[in-house]
Amino acid sequence: MDETVDCISDLPIFIIHHIMSFLSAKEAARTSILSKRWRQFQSSFPIFDFSQHNFRRSEDASRYTLFFLRKNRKFRRSLKRFIRVVDRSLSRFCELNLSMQKLRIFISVIDLQRSPPLFDKWIRLALENGLKDLDFEIISDEENNEVFTYTLPQTIFSANLLTSLRLGGCKFEQPSYAMSFHSLKELCLDRIYLNDQMVQKLISECHLLEDLWLENCSGLKFLCICEAHKLKILTIRSESIELESINIVVPGLQQLSLRFTLSWGGPRVVDVAACPLLEKLYLTSFKLKEEEFHNFISKFPLLKDLLLCGCLLLERIKISSNQLKYLSIKLCENLKAIDVDAPNLLSYSFQRNPFPIISINSRCPWKKIEFTCRDDLDGCWFLNLKEFLGLSNQIDDLTLELRLSQSLFNLYELSRCFNSLPVGVGSLMLWMDLSDVSPSEYEIVLDGIFWICYPRTLCLSTMYEEQHPFIVWLYDYLRNPELKNCNSDDIKSWRYYLMDAKIESFKQFGGLMLNSDQLNQFMDEWPKFPDGFLRLHLDWCFSE
Repeated sequence: MDETVDCISDLPIFIIHHIMSFLSAKEAARTSILSKRWRQFQSSFPIFDFSQHNFRRSEDASRYTLFFLRKNRKFRRSLKRFIRVVDRSLSRFCELNLSMQKLRIFISVIDLQRSPPLFDKWIRLALENGLKDLDFEIISDEENNEVFTYTLPQTIFSANLLTSLRLGGCKFEQPSYAMSFHSLKELCLDRIYLNDQMVQKLISECHLLEDLWLENCSGLKFLCICEAHKLKILTIRSESIELESINIVVPGLQQLSLRFTLSWGGPRVVDVAACPLLEKLYLTSFKLKEEEFHNFISKFPLLKDLLLCGCLLLERIKISSNQLKYLSIKLCENLKAIDVDAPNLLSYSFQRNPFPIISINSRCPWKKIEFTCRDDLDGCWFLNLKEFLGLSNQIDDLTLELRLSQSLFNLYELSRCFNSLPVGVGSLMLWMDLSDVSPSEYEIVLDGIFWICYPRTLCLSTMYEEQHPFIVWLYDYLRNPELKNCNSDDIKSWRYYLMDAKIESFKQFGGLMLNSDQLNQFMDEWPKFPDGFLRLHLDWCFSE
């Protein structure tokens, strides 16, 4: 009889731990049940990932705020059990006198007196055992204006072996002595209270810092990022109206992301010195007019990747660059014209903007195109969309979000004045709210969509029940053998070119893809829908 040989368990322990590092926290914990030897692997595993979410029901997390959960007896018990697990696991590991590689703790404060000393203890134990990667986040209850803030222990500033530090929901108090972040390369501060002087001290004393992330940090007023000689990546996200200015002087910077809120639009002054090595620039809700924008990006001669999102003051965008390879424009609601001369552009995305006058000197594929119509559909909207898409020789993904009360579209009339073939599209995602549209108008809406483009894949969301009647109608309509006809003797409709339509796949929310047996069961239960994305494969006989 053949015996199964367990070769993995005989591997050196450092290789076993490397394999376990690719598992989730739950999966790594389950390995302890395999054998006594695997329990030893688990107890000496130097990576700890503790998330409070793993100790409470997901429905509790989605239905109740932290304020109400704290009053829930089951929640309090589960949180206390979570704290015991963290405390016991860290203490047991530290008794082995092994080096700790990574510690992640995601937790809320249930006891304002007892919690801080415990947090101090956990951080101290980890640092005393040579911790290299710390990710510590306090869950706050913003909806109920939670005011408690955990102040980090001073010992954290002497963590000379840390290479990565990510903190959330805490408070920094500037130490009276010099910091010892001699190895720190990545620093991420999310919802941290610190002042301008503290930022300066952190930057000046973290000589190896390469990646700095500041998100919704309070206490900042005049933020200055300078003397960061190794800094390559800088991300600043802020919703605070207290922040009046940002000054960035980092000649070696390679990636810059500035993100503010639409209602605020960012600080009054944003001054970025020339960055000759900058390759990636991401601007969200940035207050720049046309001339200011052009002067701004002229400081970055090697720019390869540009994202503009929610820049409401921009009406015209003009870019001329031989270096630019990726361009994405989103939610620029007042945009009127685009002029791009970028012969080496590899990818172009255009999402939720108005229809602009557009000129693009590039034959790159358009990766993601997205438009929304919340008014009555008329021929003008369809005509504008078709003219816009016709400027591209390849569109990979097109998303249309249509919220309609009625459709005022006549395929025959538009085809008379604009008789061109639809544009080929790799994938078309339809988000349809047709709750106020009668089923008799479904065909009119479909005429408009397929007059514009012929997708090889049609994707529909089954999340909203009001979409189900349209999905059922669409699938039956597309497979109708009597569908193939013409509008007139000289104008062929899309029906003439559609050869076949079939279900390609169904992916449930959460990432679960139905296999062939499950897909057959799905078809047997049609038209009942679980929540997910239905993909239809369409065969067309248009000539390429």
